[in-house]
Amino acid sequence: MKILHLSDSHIGYSTYNKLDENGYNQREVDVQNAFIRIIDFALEEKPDLVLHSGDLFDTVRPTNRAISFALEQILRLSKAGIPLLMIAGNHEAPRLRETGSVFRLFEHLDSVFPVYKSAMESFKFGDLLVHALPHCMDKPIFEKELKLLKPDKKFKYNIAMLHAGVAGLSVFKTGEFNEQIAHSGGLDKNFDYIALGHYHDHCEVTDNAVYAGSTERLDFGEVGQEKGFVIVDLDAGNWEFHKIETRGMIDIGPIDCQKMDSPKIMEAIIKRLDKVKVKGMIIRLKLVNIRSGEYHLLDTGNLKKRMKDALHFEIKVETTSDEQAIAFGDTVFDSLEKEFAGYIEERAVEGIDKKKLKARGMEYIKRAGGEAE
Repeated sequence: MKILHLSDSHIGYSTYNKLDENGYNQREVDVQNAFIRIIDFALEEKPDLVLHSGDLFDTVRPTNRAISFALEQILRLSKAGIPLLMIAGNHEAPRLRETGSVFRLFEHLDSVFPVYKSAMESFKFGDLLVHALPHCMDKPIFEKELKLLKPDKKFKYNIAMLHAGVAGLSVFKTGEFNEQIAHSGGLDKNFDYIALGHYHDHCEVTDNAVYAGSTERLDFGEVGQEKGFVIVDLDAGNWEFHKIETRGMIDIGPIDCQKMDSPKIMEAIIKRLDKVKVKGMIIRLKLVNIRSGEYHLLDTGNLKKRMKDALHFEIKVETTSDEQAIAFGDTVFDSLEKEFAGYIEERAVEGIDKKKLKARGMEYIKRAGGEAE
């Protein structure tokens, strides 16, 4: 019996200001393409079951485009008769119960089993029993439900599935405010496999507990991480990670600028940049111990020209007193009021009246001397 385990797809994620040829955010498209590659693999190899261990979407309230894309891809599995069991992650878990869950959209699809109600649920697939625990906002509920993850000896195979950080000899967590942490000692060693989600780096936590990792790199903390999914062979008692193609991300540096003036710093920067592939890449350059006066003397126009073929290029500056990141791109900043109003309109703010929030924010900005619209 073969299982495909993937996680943390974050459909709907977008960043930077680069659009593809169709006018869509390029990073959002990258995330979608990674998901498509895994669905394509599943349709070709036809595993007995697909497990998605949380954060299918990037937000509690995904855009219509994100929902439409996810439905289209999940329907491909459904029509092929490949069962999909998926649990909600912390990015999909609403803080207010009345908000509801986007996972309700999948409840009536054939062979699709969404789990999102802050409680452990069990599902039978022939000789296999899967114990699925979605993200729980309340720690006491999570700890109570975690204790229910026990193998059932009446079944040949037992798999546990949860979306959480794990603490033990090492700590696997992201530091997000609403994450839950399970102790590795609380993960039953008698499970044939424990499908973990939340931590974005693929890794083996214990002999039977594995993070599939995210399907695309979402920030510079994931530089160097391979992305993909896991194929579990229950009959053979083993698992194998399958890497997929994703957009390249490079973190250059740090360059210690303490004893250099701006010409020397530029020389060091160009020397580093000449060694990397630029086209289509996401690149960050770190400068440490740089004096603010020397930073402002750097030929940023030259750097922008050199990096024009990169999808994104930014310089992270660290001084003895502050830290900042400067991104080179096409972003144009409007008045503070317009930037704030646009931000509020684009973001899902649970349980809050956007009009009231916008009005209150405008009051504060004007008090602080912001420009009037």
